[in-house]
Amino acid sequence: MHWKLKAAIQSACGALPWGAETFYYGLQSNFGSLRRPISPEPFFREAVSLSQWLEGAGTSIRGARVLEVGTGRRVDLPLGLSLAGAACCHTFDLHRYLKPVLVEQSLEYLRAQRVTVEAIFLPAVEENLFRQRLDALAKAGTSQQAMAAAGIEYHAPADATSTGLPASSIDVHTSYTVFEHVPREVLRGILLEAKRLLAPGGVVLHHIDPSDHFSHDDASLSSVNFLQFSEGEWSRLAGNQFAYHNRLRSSQYRALFEECGYEIVRWQEWPDSPAAALLQNGFPLHPQFQSFDAGDLSCAVVRVLARPRC
Repeated sequence: MHWKLKAAIQSACGALPWGAETFYYGLQSNFGSLRRPISPEPFFREAVSLSQWLEGAGTSIRGARVLEVGTGRRVDLPLGLSLAGAACCHTFDLHRYLKPVLVEQSLEYLRAQRVTVEAIFLPAVEENLFRQRLDALAKAGTSQQAMAAAGIEYHAPADATSTGLPASSIDVHTSYTVFEHVPREVLRGILLEAKRLLAPGGVVLHHIDPSDHFSHDDASLSSVNFLQFSEGEWSRLAGNQFAYHNRLRSSQYRALFEECGYEIVRWQEWPDSPAAALLQNGFPLHPQFQSFDAGDLSCAVVRVLARPRC
């Protein structure tokens, strides 16, 4: 689908006075990406990868109390973190998007693809605990039963800048491709609240996608396509709850973590070489982005592991 058509559909759905999410979900279920079951496998692999990042920094997912920002429609990442050994996961979302039928699709995958799931997690996690939890999830018949078995508590609609959870009650504060959909000042509030929530030795671990998300579905687009527009133009195109992207660049995320009082333990960027080449060959950037270097602008993924400065 051409990106401007998708943007127009999202804007129209977002403008509905009520039932915006229900209507948009219906469109996706009948005509879009949700027409076929979606495998939770990528999120399970990411759960293992995140766990390995924690281990590399001297923190373990085993027994960790996790807070996830931005649940979305599924709980595949919290399920994966539970299988990896997390004690519990509070997952927060501004909108109540979670769909039990999609959670139950993930349970069906666990039952049907058990050998694949075992190959993803073993030997990266503690085997006995993993098998106990996999057995419990395989027996779950509903999304509610699965979330109870995995220790997942869903908070929505809820404010991740003011969670109401006790201080020092979280060991790992995480998100996966969520921060790019949140305004900078709200991100600042989320990171400051995370500092209050983190127990001694706790960390934040966030996986961020700064690329133009319309390029994920429209092959004619570069991942930096949206950097040619002014704030006003971009807001008119994608200023709705389904498409909002803050367009912050990698260096701006790093500055934000440091501003909020975090020490960067590990920082990794995944470059988009074709986008960098496009920028170096005269791509028409809006003036607000012209002071950034091509590598910063074309960074496709950022993952950051940080802890509060003493």
